Amino acid sequence: MTKSNPTRYVIIGNGVAGINAAGAIRRRDDSADIIVISSESDYFFARTALMYVHCGQMSEADVRPFGPDHYTRMRFHRVRARVTSLLVDERKLVLDDGRLFSYDRLLIAAGSVPRMLDWPGADLDGVGNFVTWQNLEWMREKAATSRRAVIVGGGLIGVEVAEVLLQAGLDVTMVIRENWYWPIALDQSEGEMVQQHLESHGCKLRLKTECEEIIGRNGRVVGLKTNKGDIIDCDMVVFTIGVMPQTNWLKDSGVVLDDSGGIVVDDQLTTSAPDVWAAGDCASVVWFNGVRRPEQLWYTSRDQGLIAGANMCGSRKVYKRGTLYNSAKFFDLEYTTAGLVNFDLDGEQNWYHREPGTCFSMRVTYRPDNCVAGFNMIGRRWDHRVLVGWIQEKRSLDWVLGRLEEALFDEEFMPNFEPPAIGQGA
Repeated sequence: MTKSNPTRYVIIGNGVAGINAAGAIRRRDDSADIIVISSESDYFFARTALMYVHCGQMSEADVRPFGPDHYTRMRFHRVRARVTSLLVDERKLVLDDGRLFSYDRLLIAAGSVPRMLDWPGADLDGVGNFVTWQNLEWMREKAATSRRAVIVGGGLIGVEVAEVLLQAGLDVTMVIRENWYWPIALDQSEGEMVQQHLESHGCKLRLKTECEEIIGRNGRVVGLKTNKGDIIDCDMVVFTIGVMPQTNWLKDSGVVLDDSGGIVVDDQLTTSAPDVWAAGDCASVVWFNGVRRPEQLWYTSRDQGLIAGANMCGSRKVYKRGTLYNSAKFFDLEYTTAGLVNFDLDGEQNWYHREPGTCFSMRVTYRPDNCVAGFNMIGRRWDHRVLVGWIQEKRSLDWVLGRLEEALFDEEFMPNFEPPAIGQGA
């Protein structure tokens, strides 16, 4: 009897989607030939912890969840290269060194890349981003020789960069085009409260301001010109204006992409190409409101990787978008969000409470039937599992307000919490 050749699974991307897919495949196919291609790193690392490596609070080893023998033990073959094109009919990948790489089943988990606009001076020495491992190394090097930095854009990555650079002793200015900080996630009262907190830590904010040009001298950054005509002196510029799917190399492949460049997938994460799946930041899924776009969250990438890996082995698992949640910090200010907040739902109303004289606030979004739909909680650490549970159980606003203490996380370590009286808030 002739022994059949093992199935060759190729995964593009060594991030949370790719590594979880590889594990799911190995658990189902012990003889599989699993190849992981990445141009960024030889190892999977926790991208959300990059700032802590820069600040010295964690080592490089700390952000690698798996031990050094993980790839050997799991029999994952690593290829350090960049994929430049996909030949669907031939079932082959073209690598940046000219090699052709064949596959039986392919997962594209290439992640995202920093969004950049075509500003004059964007190619100067001292201009960069903070998304990849290479960005971390660049920022370490530049921060050590710089005195003043400008961050273009806000959001969570912008705050992380501000904290890192302030800790390194730099003078930091954040340039934000909107009327307040992070309006996609925070309403005006929340955004202004967070702004005050950032300023209290030494971060300067320029609102309603945009980058027009980066000024250079002898090839190096010396300033940033704004749309208001003034120039901010700096020797380092970091852009944090979001990310976009890393899919430029697919444009001539025939694989269907959405308007943002995300790879269009069905509910089993299969693409328009045979035996090709996509997961993570580069996969475009249908949201609750019918809009198709990528979900660029750590835990959704993990879940998609697990499902894609299983389906590559013959399963027919369906990816169901769960209740959104996220947590972060604005320096030392805790932030927890769950459910649908700032989605402009039909009939949406908001209950809001801020504790006087503090940076502690709570916002609960609820529907016309009085069932809660989302939470924005700032200043304390909340258990997202409890908040998500209340949303899924369709608890009423009054019911939730009477039990908020149950969702506090590590309550004994948090500032005193006085539950607001029912009806208090706006």
